[in-house]
Amino acid sequence: MPASFLRKTAIPLLILLLTAVLLPACGPSDNAASPSPSALSSTSDSSPAQSPAATESASPAVSEPTMRTYTDAVDRTVEVPVAPKRIIAHYYAAEMQALGVPIVGTNFINAKLALTEEQLQGVEDIAGDGLVPNLEKTLNLQPDLIVVPDFLQAADLDALSKIAPTVVIGYGADALTRLSVLAELVGQPEKATDWIARYEAKAAEKRALVQSSIKEGETASAFILYSDDQFYVYNKQRLGPTLYDAFGFAIPPKVTELFANNPDELWATISLEKLPDYAGDRLFLIAQNGTEEGKKAAEELLQGPIWKSLPAVQNGKAYVVEDRWAMNDPLTLDWLLDEMAALLSK
Repeated sequence: MPASFLRKTAIPLLILLLTAVLLPACGPSDNAASPSPSALSSTSDSSPAQSPAATESASPAVSEPTMRTYTDAVDRTVEVPVAPKRIIAHYYAAEMQALGVPIVGTNFINAKLALTEEQLQGVEDIAGDGLVPNLEKTLNLQPDLIVVPDFLQAADLDALSKIAPTVVIGYGADALTRLSVLAELVGQPEKATDWIARYEAKAAEKRALVQSSIKEGETASAFILYSDDQFYVYNKQRLGPTLYDAFGFAIPPKVTELFANNPDELWATISLEKLPDYAGDRLFLIAQNGTEEGKKAAEELLQGPIWKSLPAVQNGKAYVVEDRWAMNDPLTLDWLLDEMAALLSK
């Protein structure tokens, strides 16, 4: 084949081949519109929808429970708020005050024995007939927790439970144990721990002040006289934390024997003639002087031969004290440390 023919044929073919290669590169291309593998990886890493950390943060947070199960003093299982905000504390206002926990309602007849008018500001009186809260007043306060003593009847508990979760707390328990139970119930146990630590430190201080006036093994007992001539000797729950725990007096053997089969009893009725059997070396009498009948009963006792024959009376170690000494709440226990130390220092 002649060389001239090959040149004439090859040149047009080369031009066609170059045109076929260059035209697609110059025109629009699907590959140009698609990201490169590296660009795809970069885009994917920066996308919140694909990031593991972003996926975790986008997940809904697990909410804390607002209710919990509580078993009360009479073995009732109650669903109570984890952090109650509107508490009715029937007979337990002083405990809540000691803990610094606000309440919306209480029984003023009981509360005013330990709390001042200022401390009761903003709190409603829910007292009803006898020992039971007034249901209408209770309902109007819209409580989220009701706390009551264990001497209420089952029917009363049922009625209160229809208003709000109702928890029974043992009234006969010693005051510091009861304070701890209530603090745990409202979700603030550390407040009871702190209060008890301060109380015990103060008790040690007050005992040291009067220790020299208390003989080793010296006994003490406490009594209360009501206007109906009923005479009661106290078990260790009442005045016991002050007499026996804080100041170190011993319990008279006859008092221990009286409550041996009923250690949770707060008091026991005795006849006036039996008073010498239960009287200690120190004797504390709570007289109900709020009524004329109470004053008359106290006067007859104090002027009678049985009282005057007691060694404690003859030795000047018998004390007639006010009504608040009969209370068994933390604030009263703290108050009694001052009162007892002052009395024993005379």
